[in-house]
Amino acid sequence: MTAKTAKTPKILKPLYEDEHILALNKVRGMLTVGNKPQQKNLLDKVKKEYAKQNIRLRPLNRLDRGTSGIVMFAKTREAFKQAVEEKKFSDTTKTYLALIKGIPTLRTNTITFTLPSRQDQRKLLPARTKYTITETYNFPGGKASLVEAVISSGRFHQIRRHFNKIHHPLLMDRDYMDRKDYKHFQKAVTFRNYYLHAYRIEFKHFVTGENVIIEAPIPKDLKTVLKALS
Repeated sequence: MTAKTAKTPKILKPLYEDEHILALNKVRGMLTVGNKPQQKNLLDKVKKEYAKQNIRLRPLNRLDRGTSGIVMFAKTREAFKQAVEEKKFSDTTKTYLALIKGIPTLRTNTITFTLPSRQDQRKLLPARTKYTITETYNFPGGKASLVEAVISSGRFHQIRRHFNKIHHPLLMDRDYMDRKDYKHFQKAVTFRNYYLHAYRIEFKHFVTGENVIIEAPIPKDLKTVLKALS
């Protein structure tokens, strides 16, 4: 589907935009939506520009502060209703790039551990993460793999939790790496944060039904890290 021409916000250049949907490339370290007053976040950076056009932006998905990549917003009530209230967004195919510790035995596999609900830790929800190793790294002090991880569901910390479940947590993920492992890799690598990038999303347009594919370029800092590991 070819997006319609629309006014480009001065703050950020859209990855995709039509009359119903806006997709932006969130940088690592930024919140999607602020939780407290004065917190810098992606929504606040663009909503004033669209308010001038009498458009209220509503987030359709959120990425963790440490995750970069595609964040989508509904520009119309109809798009929000179809995507969220009618749950069409749950049918999207989302592909991430993740840098994980070590090299899994299986080059391609599907992780299917149930995961606790964010609202109620006692409630377990189905979740599937299909991964493919695209590159491996063997460097002084350890090994790592770059993987493509594909999900349709979006459970809380799904990719990070799933890779931890198979003993290959995201490299330098403070929340999920074993503490001793983290301290060991502090000496082996120069970065201190995990890398997870939402780089592709494919779906049937929530309003028109046409096929849409959106991609976000790999961040420069991730390219630099991968080059160093090589």
